[in-house]
Amino acid sequence: MQVADMVTLITNVGFPVTLSFILIKYVLQTMGDKLDKMDDTIHLLSQQVKSIEAHKEATKAADQADTKAK
Repeated sequence: MQVADMVTLITNVGFPVTLSFILIKYVLQTMGDKLDKMDDTIHLLSQQVKSIEAHKEATKAADQADTKAK
């Protein structure tokens, strides 16, 4: 948003309304960035949990095969 756009907005709707719009835009952008980062982190965590579960199942199957072989 350019300075001329802000001046026009202040002239048309007033300073408090303009400031509220600017703050809302900032908060939404900041929260959006944080939510995107959290989404990426949750996706990575999900992949790690699946990897651990797969390793656990493989270990369990190998232990069962060893037990049957004896």
